[in-house]
Amino acid sequence: MGNQRIVNKSFLLLFFSNFFVFIGFEMLLPILPAYLLSIHASSIQVGLVTALFSIGAVLIRPFVGYYLIDNQRKRLTIGASAALMLITLVYPFLSNVWLFLFFRFFHGIAWGVSTTANSTIAVDLIPKKRLGEGMGYFSVSTTVGAIIAPSVGIFIYDSFSFQHLIWSSVALSFLAVMTLLAMRSPAPVQGEKPTFQFVKTIFEKDAWFPALLMVITTFPFGAVVTFLVLFGQEQGLDRIFLFFLINAAVSTALRPFTGKCYDNKGPWLIIIGSAILGFLSLLILSYATNDLQLIIAAILFGAGYGTVTPSLQTWAVQKVSKEKSGAANATFFSSFDVGVGVSAFVLGIFAKWISLALIFRIVSICFIVVAFLAYKDYRKEKKKGKLN
Repeated sequence: MGNQRIVNKSFLLLFFSNFFVFIGFEMLLPILPAYLLSIHASSIQVGLVTALFSIGAVLIRPFVGYYLIDNQRKRLTIGASAALMLITLVYPFLSNVWLFLFFRFFHGIAWGVSTTANSTIAVDLIPKKRLGEGMGYFSVSTTVGAIIAPSVGIFIYDSFSFQHLIWSSVALSFLAVMTLLAMRSPAPVQGEKPTFQFVKTIFEKDAWFPALLMVITTFPFGAVVTFLVLFGQEQGLDRIFLFFLINAAVSTALRPFTGKCYDNKGPWLIIIGSAILGFLSLLILSYATNDLQLIIAAILFGAGYGTVTPSLQTWAVQKVSKEKSGAANATFFSSFDVGVGVSAFVLGIFAKWISLALIFRIVSICFIVVAFLAYKDYRKEKKKGKLN
């Protein structure tokens, strides 16, 4: 049973490197629009901050997924982490808005390479029979980093300066590179390599359903990351950081149990249940006026969104052959980036006309849609006789 171990030195090094990458990158997201306004950017240019990085990430991922089929993963992910560090380092010296946006596009490319390669290495390191549990552990580095990063970025920016924020992000990227250098990456799986076709490769067809659910799930996440701090100010919630902290803690604490449940019962039960919890969390959050309500919403969001995301990623990988895990991861993360880009644009428009509380109520319906579609898929698979 020794070969069934999930946690080993390489897995831990990859975990922490991925965590450093995510928090270092995501901590910039809520600050870059404000910084661009300070250098006299237009509203259209501010909107391009998110859109251009999403476009860069989505366009590069098919090439990354194809490259990873039979090439060394470690070299690629180290290069991507180094690129993230160097591009971030350039930001304070860019006074021209269009030049800033030009580098933002390439920042998205480096991000797309890093996230796809890291997740593919994780799949290689985890025993196949414990993939749900193992990806649940690994995705803690993703979700916790993404959840707490906006608060960390806002705190550094408000307490110190944009330059301090940049140096903090650069330091985290440097730690990611150093950690990866100490990691041993398994050899890529050898198999028949298909002909590269960009249009087909940009979306791994066998992983389309989990990717679709991920796009829908990203809207509630985008609303929380974008508007929660402002919502806290509107509602007089002085300890809004509790939401991020408790959310991350609950999400992390539940991973061993939710991962094992996935491996034993399949994706449907865990996705449907956690999606319903996500719906309740945003409903409660939208009416929150005190810390107790905020804490309850945070617990439910950690159990809901924090469980849906790794479950969908594992499902996407399981739907393809081992050698195509890179392509499946590319599709999964592209769906995340598309969701973030679209939600930032759409919700930003809605925020001009309706309250933030109503936005949370509207996007909570996305969780119900995810639960419904997962249930429909379960019924379809059961009819085909593929389930016990």
